Amino acid sequence: MPVLYDRNITKPWRKAVYMATELGLLAPLFVLKHRLTITGRENVPAPPFVAVANHLSKEDPPLLAVAVRRPVAFIAKQELYAVPILRSLILFYGAISIDRDKPEVSTFKAVKEVCQHGWGLGMFIEGTRSKTPGMLGAPHEGPAYFAWVLKAPIVPVGIVGTDNPWGRAYARIGKPIDPDRDLEKITWDIMQSLSDLTGFALPPRSICPRQSSPGRPQETGDSMLNFANVEHHAIVARGKINATGPIERTP
Repeated sequence: MPVLYDRNITKPWRKAVYMATELGLLAPLFVLKHRLTITGRENVPAPPFVAVANHLSKEDPPLLAVAVRRPVAFIAKQELYAVPILRSLILFYGAISIDRDKPEVSTFKAVKEVCQHGWGLGMFIEGTRSKTPGMLGAPHEGPAYFAWVLKAPIVPVGIVGTDNPWGRAYARIGKPIDPDRDLEKITWDIMQSLSDLTGFALPPRSICPRQSSPGRPQETGDSMLNFANVEHHAIVARGKINATGPIERTP
């Protein structure tokens, strides 16, 4: 299935509408509902960047955008596009679709296009909401992969409290992490930063399973963001993505 995203989000007026919604509606709502406290905003660079957070609730995507105070495009699983109203809403605000079982090259190209027009990319490294209170879930290499392809800094954002519907919430932004071709190392650098920012324990040191070739179903079907499942070398060989050097993983 072709990637679904609205090319008009690269137009200046759409960015203005996004920021007006973010600052005029969402930010006051989070302050009212969660007494949201944001720290570390000085660590957010100009786009492009990859904002990477832990995931506790459905409120986290808009909260992440409010925290960094930048236009942020998110990757969304294709199932969300089956609901007409939701489809229109997330497309308008910059969502880019992903087939979780068979990621397409077109998704990568869409992300590059959006980021080249002054947007950041938002990702949740666990790929789904955390299931163990006080502990981060097993990570995926997607954020590290995209940061390397985009040559963009990674901005870790620790989210605390959104799993409590009316409780106090915090978004703590850490120092940017430079991308590197060693995906596993960068993934765990992100995880350590998120652990420091949230106070949550790290999971056992392992990476969520990844499929060996495009199109082969993966066991972790709940994952939205296991983009490293798409073989980097195969994509580069087809000339679809420009990247320098091979992706490496720590033995």
